[in-house]
Amino acid sequence: MQTPSQAQKNKYWFVLGRESLIAAAEISAVLNNFKYEFKIPILKTEDKIDPKILINRLGGTIKIAEEILDDASDEEVINTIVAELKTVEGKINFGISMYGDELQRGALITETKKLGLKIKKILKNEKYSVRYVENREPVLSSVTVEKNGLTARGREFLISVPANGKNYSAAVTRAVQPFEEFSLRDYGRPGRDDASGMLPPKLAMMMINISKCPKAGVLLDPFCGSGTIITEAMLLGFKKLSGSDISDKAIEDCKKNIEWISGRNKTVIDYAVPEIYQLDVNKLTEKKSSGSVGAIVTEPFLGKPLRGGETKMMIVAQIEELKKLYLEAFRQFYKILKPGGIVNFIIPRFRLGNDWIRIDCENEIKKIGFETEKLFENYTSLLYARPDQRVGREIWMFRKI
Repeated sequence: MQTPSQAQKNKYWFVLGRESLIAAAEISAVLNNFKYEFKIPILKTEDKIDPKILINRLGGTIKIAEEILDDASDEEVINTIVAELKTVEGKINFGISMYGDELQRGALITETKKLGLKIKKILKNEKYSVRYVENREPVLSSVTVEKNGLTARGREFLISVPANGKNYSAAVTRAVQPFEEFSLRDYGRPGRDDASGMLPPKLAMMMINISKCPKAGVLLDPFCGSGTIITEAMLLGFKKLSGSDISDKAIEDCKKNIEWISGRNKTVIDYAVPEIYQLDVNKLTEKKSSGSVGAIVTEPFLGKPLRGGETKMMIVAQIEELKKLYLEAFRQFYKILKPGGIVNFIIPRFRLGNDWIRIDCENEIKKIGFETEKLFENYTSLLYARPDQRVGREIWMFRKI
């Protein structure tokens, strides 16, 4: 994941995406680190990393930045930024993102622009050719940073604004999420099934990382669908992958996507081809022997899509069907997992009005022979859902006792 000669042990900021808790859990798992500073949306660590390599291995991190100032006055921030920009060869392009939950959005935008123009004026007065990348929001998107070359020929500065207006922290962005790659893997893959819904590649990557499955171990997705978890695991370097699904179309799409990923990414061509087969989850033991699987990472069937007019009775009926499916799947999982094997599993929540209706199956899963694993700090489950989403994904991790 990192090149030792390139890596440095400095303080790094991870700017997290919408699902900040899941992204933080992912970083903690990948770095095997429980020493961090975390205040949404930024997690800070002092790990030895190479940002440009690590950013491609994280699904939930938007930017990685290197800290240049802590506990500093606004004057120190300005002087440090100006000094850093003077090291840029040729025309200077720079942008600023401000983070401060105690201030209103409008105040942050105003302060960001004021600071940017002040720094630009200082450099102009010293005869530097300089361009300040303005924004209508207090934070520059990764797209804006990339399109304006602010990690290549320019700089983006992240500034953490305290509530008391003193003791600023600042960092320089070193890498941004490969948004075009993620978008292509989401919408450009040949095998798609929009009708039944598909797991986002970013979430698939986060789940794989959170599972901490050794890359030499067997990783299984028994509800593989179009193969998002399988293909993301290929890109992460897993060499023993298996996937199954009851749907013949899903298997066809999955194989198409594996071939597509292999053709586009030369680094995965030499890896063993994933084992993919059409199979009911209740018959996993026909393909997998006892104790042969190290980890299961999967999004099962989440039920029929909700249209908004369902009654509570209709949702509860669907929940009972899904609960039966999930418990039978875990009975199969127990038979094929090695002792201590992990299951990273999504259990859906269903929105009814302003409330969520959950599938309560944790205790039954424990009775089968599993225990819950904490995903991050004191969380045993984490929710992945947009505000307007009718079906949320509740991520759980179970370990075979």
